[in-house]
Amino acid sequence: MSRTIVTMAGRGTSSPPLRAGATLARQTRSARLARTGGYWAISIALLVIFLAPFLWILASSFKSQAHIFADVSPLSTRTFVPTSPTLSNYSSAFTAEHVGRALVNSLIVSVVQVALTVLLAVPAAYALTRLKFRLQGLMFGIILVTFMIPAEAVVIPLFQIVSDLKLSNTLYGVFLPFIASPFALFLLRQAFRDIPMDLDEAALIDGASHLKILLRVIVPNVRPALATAALMTFLFSWNAFLWPLIVIQSQNNQLVQVAIAINTVPGELPNWGQVFSGAVIATLPVLILFIFLQRYFVRGIVASGIKG
Repeated sequence: MSRTIVTMAGRGTSSPPLRAGATLARQTRSARLARTGGYWAISIALLVIFLAPFLWILASSFKSQAHIFADVSPLSTRTFVPTSPTLSNYSSAFTAEHVGRALVNSLIVSVVQVALTVLLAVPAAYALTRLKFRLQGLMFGIILVTFMIPAEAVVIPLFQIVSDLKLSNTLYGVFLPFIASPFALFLLRQAFRDIPMDLDEAALIDGASHLKILLRVIVPNVRPALATAALMTFLFSWNAFLWPLIVIQSQNNQLVQVAIAINTVPGELPNWGQVFSGAVIATLPVLILFIFLQRYFVRGIVASGIKG
């Protein structure tokens, strides 16, 4: 009897802390679930906001002009899912709008510009981080200032230079003025600075030249930054509109962004199905490239683009 009383007394004295602990655990779980639910709700809302226009463009590219306007309002599943899909817009884009040839021109220009930009930025970043010379900081500051100048401010003098060099209306005139990229140089310089100088000194002791240090020590350690510079340069070149519109007059040499736009006549209703199909075609290469380089892109931005 006494043991029962002691046990009950012990349970009576320890039950409030136990109940408090259980309550605290439930509150913690509830708060964690609320945070998780809020995170997912915000993520889904942002996903819908950003993806809805692209899904609508993709669905409309398989619709006729009449179905595009009929399905846009009221908003329903038919807005994002074509009920009578057709490939006529894509066939017209490749035949009437010459998007296929423009797509090849854009691909050539973008790939060559990426290759030349990286080829110039790598040794320039090495010189600015590994070699010591007078006015080094001033030179880099001047390069950064050129990065801040709007492209529209230099279009006219740049076009005059390109015309004097007989490069207007050629693909060379589209990419050559932009192969010296201050952004790529800045990005790679930041990445090069994060590599310890001890690696260079060890390579110099082994008899390595500056070229061998660059190719065998530096470059393998900055692959994320190289991928980021290449991707950003590709995006800049692929999405270019104003400069190709000015420097290219021949339809055979036109780039994809301009080829999609010049087929819309001012004052007339565009064939939105063909416009949307062209937009989808122009988006696919960039999307595929970003999927393959996403890991390096994020690492390169975090490691090189934010650190000072």
